[in-house]
Amino acid sequence: MEKVLSGIGSLLYGMRFTMLFFYAGLVAIIFGILGKFLQETYKLMNTLVFGELEKIDLIIKVLELVDMTMVAQLVWVVALAGVSLFVTTGHFDKKDMKKPDWLDHVNTYNLKLKLAFAIISISGVHALKTYLSGNLTLENIEIVAVVAVIHFMFVLSAIGISFAERLTRETH
Repeated sequence: MEKVLSGIGSLLYGMRFTMLFFYAGLVAIIFGILGKFLQETYKLMNTLVFGELEKIDLIIKVLELVDMTMVAQLVWVVALAGVSLFVTTGHFDKKDMKKPDWLDHVNTYNLKLKLAFAIISISGVHALKTYLSGNLTLENIEIVAVVAVIHFMFVLSAIGISFAERLTRETH
């Protein structure tokens, strides 16, 4: 039985490299976001130089670019930390590749917390964009209220993750 369990454990450990396909997919998504970002930046710059744009529309377009940037950063953190945590760390041992300092301190809890705060930031930008983009009709107020409640739920989730980790650390 010990030999079977050892074989299963070795198989599962060896399969960690299959996660690289997921992380490669995330890198492809980052390039897709980059393409969309460049396209939207070109359109905005073209409108700024050659067209007319209301101040509020400019703010909303800039918030959309910030939103794309934050989503790309979130995906990048997940991909890089995931490879470092779950696949391999040996590739960072080469002298020509500088490992980001924060990656030394990443564990699954820190990754969850970074993700939670990134989602809160993205949600906050989306809530602000939603608030700024509409005139305050009853329907728009309801939409803004729902977006605000969802944002607040993300904040509560991050607080819950932090609280649960603190409790876990205190009991050990």
